[in-house]
Amino acid sequence: MNLQYACLECLLKQACATAKLQNHALEQDVLEAVSAVFENLEYFKIPLRDSSSLSTLDIKDKVKLQGKLSKFFLKKGIALSGDFEIPPTLLAVLVYEKIAEILDNASPYSEIKTKSIAQARAYKKDFMQSLEKKLKQGISPKEILEYAVRICVLGNVIDYGAQCSFDLKAESKKILQAHFAHFALESFMKKLENAKQMVFIGDNAGENEFDEILIFALKALYPTLKIFYFVRGAEIINDITLKDLKNSDSALFKICKVIDSGVLSPGFIESLANVEAKEIYKKADVILAKGMGNFESMEWHAKRDERVFLLFKIKCNVVRDYLKKIWVILCFSPHF
Repeated sequence: MNLQYACLECLLKQACATAKLQNHALEQDVLEAVSAVFENLEYFKIPLRDSSSLSTLDIKDKVKLQGKLSKFFLKKGIALSGDFEIPPTLLAVLVYEKIAEILDNASPYSEIKTKSIAQARAYKKDFMQSLEKKLKQGISPKEILEYAVRICVLGNVIDYGAQCSFDLKAESKKILQAHFAHFALESFMKKLENAKQMVFIGDNAGENEFDEILIFALKALYPTLKIFYFVRGAEIINDITLKDLKNSDSALFKICKVIDSGVLSPGFIESLANVEAKEIYKKADVILAKGMGNFESMEWHAKRDERVFLLFKIKCNVVRDYLKKIWVILCFSPHF
């Protein structure tokens, strides 16, 4: 999904919220630093609440941001060449580095991530017991997988970057009856029939606990399937990293191969991945990307790569309007 003007306002709000987590006194400094990234954009001064705020970047503004991003990533040894697209998650890398510099803290969400994982782990126990019971009862693979997918997407309510509140307890009561706008479970299962390798791209800290349930179900139904779980390559918002999983003694290490993707953005962008992750991604028979950030980064590729499935909850107006869907909705499909 390409960057829209409304996404810039969202990034500014995220910047302020992040500053408040650590030091209210630095909020204005953070806001000014992030605003400076957009200051030379021709149309950024248009009131963002106007209908025009939902439009995609003007070509002149896109070129300006491409130039800034190219210079920024080149310093990190990553070449972004040509007329590359700019999903919101790509620009977020530059924005959050500015925030980290002013706060002098690369992980302002560290404490929140630890609490999110602990909370999710407590809720996970009952769901895991229910899954194990279903497996013993000989319920059909389709029913088992649907249950696991629904519990997996439950974790997607845990998101501090989306600027919306969430109630894990309340969501857990609704998830089994929740409506999916697109629910390509049969297509997903068909892909899995002959699959040897699968890439599961994680999203936020805490979600990983519910991802375990789906991976556990997949291993039970497809015992020869090798699953790689991709995490972010650096701290950004509350996204899950290898360090988070190690510090919390995650069970994921026991049921799949965890891979540090090297990706710096809050959404998987293949061009930002390290060599190991790129090679695994290329060889995968099935790719499941979890969360709205991964949707924003991978939607274009999902339409062109039949291996890719996107599982997420819509949590912002821009994505809702882009997909022309109602507010709270779950999506699980390679096509929209």
